[in-house]
Amino acid sequence: MAVNIVINQRHLQIQLKQLETVWQTVINNYNLSQAAKVLHTSQSSLSKHISALESQLRAEVFVRQGKRLTGLTQIGEELLPHIERIFVEIRTIENITLDFQNPAKGELSIATTHTQARYVLPWVVKKFKERYPNVHLILNQADPKSIADMVAQGQADVGIATESLLTKDNLHCIRYYDWYHHIIVPMGHELTKFERIDDIHVLKDYPIITYHGGFTGRGAIDKMFHQAGIEPNIVLTALDADVISTYVGLEMGVGTIAEMAFEGEHYRNLTKIPTTVFGKHITWIATRADSDIRHFGKAFIDICQQQFG
Repeated sequence: MAVNIVINQRHLQIQLKQLETVWQTVINNYNLSQAAKVLHTSQSSLSKHISALESQLRAEVFVRQGKRLTGLTQIGEELLPHIERIFVEIRTIENITLDFQNPAKGELSIATTHTQARYVLPWVVKKFKERYPNVHLILNQADPKSIADMVAQGQADVGIATESLLTKDNLHCIRYYDWYHHIIVPMGHELTKFERIDDIHVLKDYPIITYHGGFTGRGAIDKMFHQAGIEPNIVLTALDADVISTYVGLEMGVGTIAEMAFEGEHYRNLTKIPTTVFGKHITWIATRADSDIRHFGKAFIDICQQQFG
C-alpha cells in the first residue's frame, strides 16, 4: 500500500506514511525490523518517520526502553483507533479499485487453525481455485486469538475459527458449521462396547489425550469435566488431531478430537465413538465489520456456506 499524501492543517503537516509506520509498528508487536519488511523499506527509514511525526505532534507516540519500542504512550493510545480507521478506508478504496480493474485476480489471505485448514477447507479451496485460478490464496495457520487479531488488524481478509472471533467488536461473524468432539480408542478397547457416550463419568478413570489449551474447543472439555466434578487424568496434549490419534493408537490413552478430524482410512486400528458430553461448538467466519473485502473474498465465504448446505 503506497501512501505519500501529506495532510496539511493549520498546526500540523502529517504524511500518511508516518501514520502507516505507527500502524504497522503496532500490529507487528513494536518490532521495527518486521514492520520494515512489511513496508519494503529500512528500519532506519521507519525511525525517521516516527521521529518526524513525534516532532509534529510535539509528543512521543511510543514508549521506549533504550532503543526498543515497547508500547504506546497515552497520546499514542488515543491516536491509534483514528489511524486504524484511516487505513481501513484506504484498504476499502484499494479493494474497490482492484475489483473494478480485474475482479478475478489478486490475493486473498485466510487466517485459520490447523484443524480447519487440514480437515474442513480443502473442499472449499479446491472449489474456489476452480472458479478463481488467478487469485493467490494464502492460508495463515495460527491459534484462535492470533486469528482474531489478524483479521481485526487487517493482516488477514477472512478468519475462520471456533474460539476468539466473537470477542472482537470490530469483526462481523457468520456462522459456518456446528460440530462436536468425539472419543477415539484403539480397536478392542473396553469403551467400544458403547455405540455412543452420553455420560461424561464414563471417562473419569481413563487417561485422556486431547488438544492444547485454547485450541479446538479444549476450554469446553475442561469446563464439562469441572462441572461434573471430575479431575481428568490428561496424559498428553497436542495441537493436531493426527498427533492425538497417533498416541491413542499406541494405547497411551483415550482421545478427544473434533469429529471432522477423524480419518478412519488413515487409522484403521482406531474406533470413533460419538458423544455430545463436551457440548456443541460453532465455527465462525469473520471479516472486519467496517470495511469491504474483494468480491472473490465474498465468493470464498459463499462457497464455505454451501459446504454444509
